[in-house]
Amino acid sequence: MIADTRTREYQARAMKVMPGPQSNLRMPINIRPTFIERGQGSHLWDVDGNEYIDYMIAAGPGILGQSNPEFIDAMKAQLDKLLYSVSGASQTPMEVDLAEKLVQTIPCAEKVRFLLSGTEAVQLAIRLARAYTGRRYFIRFEGSYHGWLDNVLGGLVHDNPADNPFPYEGEGDSLGTAGRDPSAFEQCFYLPYNDIETLEQVLDRRGHEVAVILVETIQASGVICPKPGYLERVQALCEKYGILLCFDEVVTGFRVALGGAQELLGITPDLAIYGKAVSGGLPLAVLAGRSDVMDLLLGSKVVGAGTFNGYPLGVSAALATMEILQRDDGAIYRRIDDVQAKLVGGLAEIIKRHGVKALINSVRGILTVHFTDKEVVWSMKDVTPAETQMSHKFRLCLANENILILFGGRWLISAAHTDEDVDRTLECADRAVARLYL
Repeated sequence: MIADTRTREYQARAMKVMPGPQSNLRMPINIRPTFIERGQGSHLWDVDGNEYIDYMIAAGPGILGQSNPEFIDAMKAQLDKLLYSVSGASQTPMEVDLAEKLVQTIPCAEKVRFLLSGTEAVQLAIRLARAYTGRRYFIRFEGSYHGWLDNVLGGLVHDNPADNPFPYEGEGDSLGTAGRDPSAFEQCFYLPYNDIETLEQVLDRRGHEVAVILVETIQASGVICPKPGYLERVQALCEKYGILLCFDEVVTGFRVALGGAQELLGITPDLAIYGKAVSGGLPLAVLAGRSDVMDLLLGSKVVGAGTFNGYPLGVSAALATMEILQRDDGAIYRRIDDVQAKLVGGLAEIIKRHGVKALINSVRGILTVHFTDKEVVWSMKDVTPAETQMSHKFRLCLANENILILFGGRWLISAAHTDEDVDRTLECADRAVARLYL
């Protein structure tokens, strides 16, 4: 029996003073566990003392797990030394140290700019691309998430911004929002992912008007990988039409490889956006790219402001995280690989034994179970609403077993997960799968 006395008390108090969780894309406030009190390694405890194995890891930042001693010591030392810098008037030596490390690590990085969130970095990338090319439009793809601002959140797929109807809730927009500027989607073409033919057709008509193609190389929602040759063709089209290519690596950066998906896939874009895992749990984002593009920030020709850009604690966190991840030739990544292989293999065996039709999409550090009979999923359009509902039910069944995965069905692996965690998880997953069709 799961204790919930204090949880219910906090739920009642929260509903009086807060409009739900602090992010609308988190779990609803009435779905357990709502209030987490402490964490250690790969485990969390809620206000009632219930213990959970955490595969959410804050949607990606917690690559080291909770309360990593070396990371915590670095944060304490930084707090004793310098809490904030004089924004706009001074820099810290750490900024240079971190920038040098990032330039050495990220294939496309010749220069970098620090921000607080991936959402901000996306908007700065679009602004820089427009300034560099003198063009208005950008291209994004269905199934990718580039932040919550009007011009990148959801919408209806369209290949002509002028003809795109403003999508209201209930019209097929999974991330619809009231209050959106009706002209927001006039800035972009919103195209199906992994569909090179549609992209070619659009660029044949309007390529000379496009400043940047923004692509989440491995879509975090569903862990959707690019088709063989797809990103190479996208890059070739960018070169043909003079368009900048920007990889959104907020999720994949420092997770699938230290240099991100561009290192893993061997494709170097013009710009790239990093966040989440880069600073081990503290807010920090990075826009990295070619010098000739990034240097538009010099002299404020392009403005990329922010009171907390390069704040000392976040920079220190990123330096500590990178040092830990690089140690022993990336030993942490090998450990994540071992744990994830055991977890994926165990889940596959459970699914087979119960006769469930499912496909596991998995790249280093992240996986999703799709309840489908398809052999491959190249787009979330390949997953039916009924299959999506089954993923949601599986997540709830796991939560009842004190195993936490992300809303949407993603599992994220941290350096803190152990073989014992996987053993317990598989026992719980066995019972969860058995309950799916009850």
